[in-house]
Amino acid sequence: MTVKKSNPTLTLMATVSAAVLVVANISSLNVALPELSRELGASQSDVQWMVDIYAFFLASLLLPAGALGDKFGRRSMLLIGVTILGIANGATLFTEHLDFIEPDKARLVIAFRALSGIGAAFIFPATLSTITTTLPPDKKERGVAIWTASVFFGGLSGVLLSGALIENYSWESVFFVMSILSAFILILCWVCLPNSSSPDGSNLDPFGALLSLFAIGGIVFAIMEGPIKGWSSDLILYSFTAGGISLISFVLWELKTKKPLLDVRVFRDRSVRSGSFSLLVQFTVAFGFFFVAVQFLAYVLGYGPLDTGLSFLPTALGLFPASLLAIPLTKRLGFRVVGFAGLCFLGASLYMGTRFGTDTNFYDFALIAIIYGAGIGLASPPATEILVSSLPSEKQGVASALNDLLRELGAVIGIAIAGSMFNSGYRSSIDTLKEFPDEILQLAKETPALAPQLATSLDTSMNQFLYEVTASVARGWSNSLWALFFIVAGGAICFIIWAPGKRSESKSSSKKKQFVSGLLYREVTTYVEIEGGKRRDRIRVTQKRFSEE
Repeated sequence: MTVKKSNPTLTLMATVSAAVLVVANISSLNVALPELSRELGASQSDVQWMVDIYAFFLASLLLPAGALGDKFGRRSMLLIGVTILGIANGATLFTEHLDFIEPDKARLVIAFRALSGIGAAFIFPATLSTITTTLPPDKKERGVAIWTASVFFGGLSGVLLSGALIENYSWESVFFVMSILSAFILILCWVCLPNSSSPDGSNLDPFGALLSLFAIGGIVFAIMEGPIKGWSSDLILYSFTAGGISLISFVLWELKTKKPLLDVRVFRDRSVRSGSFSLLVQFTVAFGFFFVAVQFLAYVLGYGPLDTGLSFLPTALGLFPASLLAIPLTKRLGFRVVGFAGLCFLGASLYMGTRFGTDTNFYDFALIAIIYGAGIGLASPPATEILVSSLPSEKQGVASALNDLLRELGAVIGIAIAGSMFNSGYRSSIDTLKEFPDEILQLAKETPALAPQLATSLDTSMNQFLYEVTASVARGWSNSLWALFFIVAGGAICFIIWAPGKRSESKSSSKKKQFVSGLLYREVTTYVEIEGGKRRDRIRVTQKRFSEE
């Protein structure tokens, strides 16, 4: 393994900035979608794909991109990814001049968002794996906690930045600022990041990478399109089937091949299984909550884009302190206790939110946002730390990619479930309104954004109509949060059963056997080259790698 000497603080700053860039590119577009739809004449399907296609390529390419970083250098892959992301955001500004390629501007935006997702797939795994392979041992755990908090901060900052830009400028300003930030972060990473790699210990596994692409791509596509096409439609069933078959084939191939992309035997370890499950539940709930909260703030509290972004800031009051305390508490109390407490905080915030109605105010929302942030802050860092520490240093790109993949899958599942439940509650509530003209109700069912425009045609009952639409949005919000509450409640019960307790963790770590975390390893001696300004040092390192025997 080769690591260039670097400043840990600058390394952490650069990697965290790149991670924030990836997540902010997801959340920033949500606020710009209404204006994009109006300006480009985009259909509802086009608007949906502007968001979904970024996550689709990001999730599908994470594992292969992580392996490429292990093989050829994590810094190199990250710089390539930031460059692609910056070019894609910048190119979106010139859609009106690219009609010779595609006359439909909305489709051009979708194409550039796909390119952005490809760039993000090279960035995301390289950020965490750089932290775990280059930071000193005494700073690594804090670095993982800060990285975890930064991922959620990226979502908040994206909404806040986009809201401020949309209120003062056009939708193009969002892509312009993201391209400028990409250029700045590219320079920061170029100067501050060390290039770590493990060309001898990493495995590209082309066939396994192809199977993972089909497996993740098929499942993610089906989850994204299920609420739109219908869960029983042929396309969705075929996508689930193809993804499921590819997933089974991937697992069988990884068990058989001598140099797997992802050694699936790592999931024999209870800590890894429970940590992976916890991350999936957390991000299902987190992104589902975020998706419906934006609509609740806009249509019930009546907030504009900037105020909507500012309303999420209280989340940081719970998130950052809890993130810094999570891993030290895990060492003292055990992963089971801390992880379960985090999921319980999440469940409590969702239960409180289900009781919101048309009379809710900002202080009510701020309270559950703080509790929600504390839950994520407690549950996420130890789960991430357990996951990335389960694989040796030469596979940290893949370990980071697995961690990121669970997050992206959770995001896709959460948005699909929360969106479906919101639409179901909102539309069923609109259907109960019999005192208004049917043609107006049918239009209102499509989106609550049309309510003010539709209300102008109702002379005497305009205020009543607006109130009923607002109440219907609150009904959809409540339905969504109940669904997410049951997910986190079931997840917490399964977690407390599956996760190892403090006694088993201490027993496992104190026994010096070849079985570590339930897996068989062998000791291998390698050499690390540290390049300074005037000299190059070569030191001997003993590592543990998974044994084939």
